[in-house]
Amino acid sequence: MIRQIYISFIAAVIVLSACHTQKTAGDAKNEQSYTIEAQKLEVRLQPGNSSSKGSAMLLFTVTNPTNKPLHFCKWETPFEPAIGKYFVITDEKGEEAAFRGAMARRVMPPPASAYTIVPAHSSVKTMISLADKYELSAHRYTVRYTGGGVSGLKEGNKVTLLL
Repeated sequence: MIRQIYISFIAAVIVLSACHTQKTAGDAKNEQSYTIEAQKLEVRLQPGNSSSKGSAMLLFTVTNPTNKPLHFCKWETPFEPAIGKYFVITDEKGEEAAFRGAMARRVMPPPASAYTIVPAHSSVKTMISLADKYELSAHRYTVRYTGGGVSGLKEGNKVTLLL
């Protein structure tokens, strides 16, 4: 009898947890509309003001050229700088810089707190040190944001950094 109750309890927990983690139609619709919105945003990379030689500072700007506020997911962008590889960094020989940062697996869909709003005709900016996440031993690098993925942002421009 106790064994049957225990098995029933475990089954109920499994069913309830599966229902809790399922994506609803509304969640999928919001995620899709945010991805479409993010594709309207423009990404611009610029060399940052480096206070010391070899610091590899990069200014990452997301601009909204439309007449309404737009959202993008900050996952896989420098707005969440501690996690993920979202740049391709190559030296003058075409060799890619080794990534040594943390990677993350996420539960989908992203929560509302993972989204950043860019007001109409405005920009949001962040500065990132590439030397914190990549092995940079050369003196000249080309940096490109990989775009897409969870953020929905497009690639944008390439930038050259001199270290």
